[in-house]
Amino acid sequence: MWWVLQIVGCLGVCGFQVVNRTFGVGFNSWVVYALGSASITYFAFCKSYALAPNFVLPWVVGQAALNILGVVIGLAWFKDVVTTTQWVGIALSVIGGYLIIK
Repeated sequence: MWWVLQIVGCLGVCGFQVVNRTFGVGFNSWVVYALGSASITYFAFCKSYALAPNFVLPWVVGQAALNILGVVIGLAWFKDVVTTTQWVGIALSVIGGYLIIK
């Protein structure tokens, strides 16, 4: 359950970044960030760390989720260019996240 909350929190962070990159860092982006982070990410991250057996597990899963979601959203939404190094990093993140959750 803790890893699901970690991924939900990371989805929230990525969603806020999409809003910031799409609409700029203005008042609307600030409102979305403030309301979203207060209602989604803060709860998800805090509860995730409380439920996990130790601090390292949610931290590593969160980093892996942010790496993967960041690249996927960059590709799908913004048509960013992804290098071979980033693909290797994604593969290592997936493998590491799976091994930790397992």
